[in-house]
Amino acid sequence: MFQSHIVVLIAGLFALQMAVVSVVLRRSAGMERSGLTSWALGNVFVALASVLSAVQVLRPLWLMPESTDLALLAALSVMAVGARHFAGRSGRTAPLLVLNLAAAAAVAWLELAPYYLSAPFLATLPAMPQMALVLTGCHIVLLLDLARSIVPSVPATRGTGRLAALSLVLIAIAAAAINAWTMARPLAEVVHGGALPRPMPWDGELAMLNVFALVGISVSFALMAHDRLRRMLERRARHDDLTDVLLRGAFWEELEAACLQAERLHRPLTVAFVDLDHFKAINDVYGHLAGDSVLRHFAGLLRKACGPRDVAGRLGGEEFAIVMPDTPLENGRHTCMRLATSVRAAPCPSEPDPIAYTVSIGLAARQPGEGADALMRRADRALYDAKLKGRNCVSMHPSGSDAGSDARNDGAAANGRYVTRSEPRVVS
Repeated sequence: MFQSHIVVLIAGLFALQMAVVSVVLRRSAGMERSGLTSWALGNVFVALASVLSAVQVLRPLWLMPESTDLALLAALSVMAVGARHFAGRSGRTAPLLVLNLAAAAAVAWLELAPYYLSAPFLATLPAMPQMALVLTGCHIVLLLDLARSIVPSVPATRGTGRLAALSLVLIAIAAAAINAWTMARPLAEVVHGGALPRPMPWDGELAMLNVFALVGISVSFALMAHDRLRRMLERRARHDDLTDVLLRGAFWEELEAACLQAERLHRPLTVAFVDLDHFKAINDVYGHLAGDSVLRHFAGLLRKACGPRDVAGRLGGEEFAIVMPDTPLENGRHTCMRLATSVRAAPCPSEPDPIAYTVSIGLAARQPGEGADALMRRADRALYDAKLKGRNCVSMHPSGSDAGSDARNDGAAANGRYVTRSEPRVVS
């Protein structure tokens, strides 16, 4: 069986590995302010604490008894700062730095003062508290602060992220409870008139426990950071960089899922096909950068107009679409009317003058048994009708009118005007 100092050194190697993992995650785009730098430094302190703990087992006279506790205090301090940054809270770096410096100074005083000051002079000074108890108390507070920073992430995330956050909170609380229980017995002896030994008889075991607890906490935090990075990359893969709405492929996935759900639950489903009027003229007159600003401006209005369950996407160029689950056609028309009104009332800010623009919208409600392609085809027909009416309006494709619309639009369909999942629109 391994001896205790070998076991704690192995834990220190794991801590160094977690420091490397934190650095690698920190170098990923978008993870610069996730507290990973603090966690990398904290893991280095944990590795240092494991080395100091092993040295105290092998050569107890080489180090001050509280050396390992000081290293663990530094590790917990920077990890607490990192957890606060990860959760979007203030780091409180300065108070924790002062705490670590004060603790180190107090330990150095207890160790060095008897060698350099006379006994009569030391007798006149107030008694210093037992630093092992003070440091353990600081460990408890910082462990609880770690848990407090991560607790809001438990209900806010799903899957791996939630499990990692929950495990971090549980490990931190369990370690704090064990530290508090270990302190209880010597404190009880002091209450009954006993004296506190230095070093404490439980210093080595408690330090080893804290090293392993911090390694476990670091693993959980790395899993949380990885989950955040994964969700960030998934969002970038599914959302348009310019407008921050769904890309074409992701939108069609959502539309097909909504159609399947509407068919299974017999719920209404309405889709809207939106086109910015004369967008090519905006690019020609104001330039493509101004055109991008108009697209961003419209996307912001689109997100505001959508309900909490609605899905908005950019199908290409100036063409957008909205999926409105559990929404009858008339309610969808009210939503689109609000969107068209907000676009007319709020021109895109630009220099020297705002850019006024309008939109044309085609609406269609899903019929029983209808798939995503057929539904979007009818919405596109309604959009074509809106353009024939002079643009800047909302047109609906009523159910039961497919025959007349098909005859009118056969030529347009042959030219590729209708949108399907695999074929973009050719004619604006």
